[in-house]
Amino acid sequence: MDVARIAKAQAVNRVVVGAGLMALPGVFGRNWIGPAAKDQRAKVLARSLGARDLLTGVAGLLALSEGDREWARWAFAAQAWADAVDFVTILAAGRDVPLGTRLMGGSLAAGSAAVAAAYARELAGHD
Repeated sequence: MDVARIAKAQAVNRVVVGAGLMALPGVFGRNWIGPAAKDQRAKVLARSLGARDLLTGVAGLLALSEGDREWARWAFAAQAWADAVDFVTILAAGRDVPLGTRLMGGSLAAGSAAVAAAYARELAGHD
């Protein structure tokens, strides 16, 4: 498995999803909280989540384009941490979030956290 390639593609996806959450929080937020994403209060948090994802994705891509492995390592480690927190909070929401949404969002968050963490480790030279 080429972790570097997957992580780079994931960073591009993070930028797209981040921009989507900022521009259309009710649509893109459904992956995390289901139909409640249409609530104005939820949109505030979705936009904040979008800003986080957009910026961490851009940071990782910029670091890689500059050839700065240390900066990239920290950017992908930040992505891993954020996604791990997403995973825990999605599961902790329990039945307040629809089961299908928990399964989809939880799977995406867990997989994303694992890839970003593996790539941060690879960038640190711990292959």
